[in-house]
Amino acid sequence: MKRFFEHPMTLWPSMRNRLHIYALPAPDLRSALEERQRVLEAFDYCSIQPAEYLHATVQQFAVTSDEVSPEELDAFTARLKSLAAETKPFNVELGEPEADDYSLGVRGTITPPWAKLTAAVRDAAADTINKSQPLPEAPFNPHLTLGYALAEGSTELIQQASDQLRARALPPLTINEVHVIAVHQDVNRGAFTWDTTSRFPLSESPAK
Repeated sequence: MKRFFEHPMTLWPSMRNRLHIYALPAPDLRSALEERQRVLEAFDYCSIQPAEYLHATVQQFAVTSDEVSPEELDAFTARLKSLAAETKPFNVELGEPEADDYSLGVRGTITPPWAKLTAAVRDAAADTINKSQPLPEAPFNPHLTLGYALAEGSTELIQQASDQLRARALPPLTINEVHVIAVHQDVNRGAFTWDTTSRFPLSESPAK
């Protein structure tokens, strides 16, 4: 039987002020995701990611906000402003929740706009804030995690509970802005939070 690993969050590097680029769900999507999170209330071995901190990771970086110089951050910000001005908003269609060895989440497919955005963000970071260390890998696909494994337990039971939920179809994840965020990891709670953001709206006009 497939099972959650014991405290898988401890397998990841500890995070305090780790810089990320996130896309955040609109209120209608957040509400629909909260509805699907309710199935996790019955499973004490899986956390429930706080709804206000639901997110899709565009890219994680190897540095924290404390390790980046003002000059590096200014250069990165300038690149992001140019990228946002050249990028039209787009949607990512999402599937229903899937449980794996580490989490319950919803996934979207990699489309050309998503791939172009992530590649451009990675290039900008590699030239500015993330020059001194290897850049972490890009996300395996667009995804929003509803809860993370806290201890050993059956993924099958979580998947069954999720599949039995009768809920309206998920709206798409609309990427119309990106955020630079300093992320904090709470291993014991099984959650990721943040307290600082810089917002970069994407262009509403066709790129020239």
